[in-house]
Parts: sequence; structure tokens; C-alpha cells
Amino acid sequence: MLKRLAHVTLYVHDCEEALRFYTEKLGFEKRMDSRMDDGSRWLTVGLPGQEIEIVLHDPTHWHREEVAQEMLLQVGKNPMWVWETDDFGSTYEILRQRGVKFVSEPNEVMYGIEVIFEDLYGNRFLLLQPVFL
Repeated sequence: MLKRLAHVTLYVHDCEEALRFYTEKLGFEKRMDSRMDDGSRWLTVGLPGQEIEIVLHDPTHWHREEVAQEMLLQVGKNPMWVWETDDFGSTYEILRQRGVKFVSEPNEVMYGIEVIFEDLYGNRFLLLQPVFL
């Protein structure tokens, strides 16, 4: 049976710039960084204390050209992920000071406080401090 979700892949144009964004702006830690002889790279990041890893995947070295081009067209078009916090005000302010682009204003809703932000490629994420109903 399935045990857990271990990795989620984000297609990126440049592993280094993606690594900087996720570690320096969002506070992720680098987990794995293996470079292969053919130029491909297995690069993962994750939040401290959480097992799941995000694979920052530049498809140009991993796949034949037509497949890589198809994957590159998906950069910035991921489904929205929800990141939870237990201190919305502090987290929002830290991300804002680090230059994270917010595409909405903080909003109080029946299930908590939320705001939408984007990564460097335009992928949208929801920052949420939930209230349990």
C-alpha cells in the first residue's frame, strides 16, 4: 500500500535561481544536490522538520528535446499549493521583506487568514493560518 508522498516536482528554467528563491526567500533547506556526468541534476528542497521534498527539475538535461520543451511550457503553471503557518502576521512580513510577490491582500475567511503569493516563475501558492471549525 501507499505509505507517504515523498517528492513533488516543480519544473524550473534554472536550478540555481530556483534554489536561491526557495531557500533565501521562503526559508526552505537544500536536501539533495547530485550532479550527473551528463549535466543533469537531482536537486531537492524541503521545509525544516517536514519530510516531503520538492524536486527543482530543469528538464533540459534529463529528457529528449521534444519532451523537455513540453515540460518547460509548464513552468509557472503548477496547481496552487497551500502552505500553513501558525503565525500569519510574522510569516507574511518576513516573506514581504524578502521580496516575495503577493498577488492578493491578506484576507480573513471563515477557515482562517490567507494570502496568495507567487514564486519566481509565476506558480501561485496560498499562505494560510487555519482556524479549525
